[in-house]
Amino acid sequence: MIPLLITIYFLSQIDLSNTFRIVSYTQNEQSFVPGQTLSLTCKSDSAWEFCLWKHTNSDYKEVGVRDCLMEWKRAKGGVSVEKCHAELTDRVSISGDYDNQECGLTITGLEVEDGGSWECEMEEYKFGDWASGSKHSQNISVSVEYKTTTTTLQTTTRTETREKFIEYKVHEDDVAGDMIDEETEAGDSSNEAEVYIE
Repeated sequence: MIPLLITIYFLSQIDLSNTFRIVSYTQNEQSFVPGQTLSLTCKSDSAWEFCLWKHTNSDYKEVGVRDCLMEWKRAKGGVSVEKCHAELTDRVSISGDYDNQECGLTITGLEVEDGGSWECEMEEYKFGDWASGSKHSQNISVSVEYKTTTTTLQTTTRTETREKFIEYKVHEDDVAGDMIDEETEAGDSSNEAEVYIE
């Protein structure tokens, strides 16, 4: 009878409505261009043991699902990356403050394929390897696009006006006074008239 009363007492102390959950998430920017650095953070309401970041991009289905699993280990004195997709391994680092229940991921050298949906799935800490904690996840949308630039060219048109002239030589024996178009050599100035046309 006494063991039954003790069991009932302990069960009455458990708040079944108090489940593990992610209470906030952040990202350093809303949209990115290739080459920039992305920082994502999820924060839970209590201590976590596992934090799995999963990435998918519907525009690049051939990339598939890429993930990085982080685990808090008492023996290692903190958080370590347990496994990470080969395309992300060299560009990923842990960020966030575990004492503040944060799980953070920083990715350098962003590529267009890194855009899409990033999901953090956090699992609450349970003492012992025989028990698994509650899980909660949060999706974060990330845009990575090349910046489009518009170049305006200004064109300047310059018009040159050149003066043309025609030389006429009037011959004395030309009774009617008709003018004959001829080329005259420099220095020959007898009976010459110059007419300039603008």
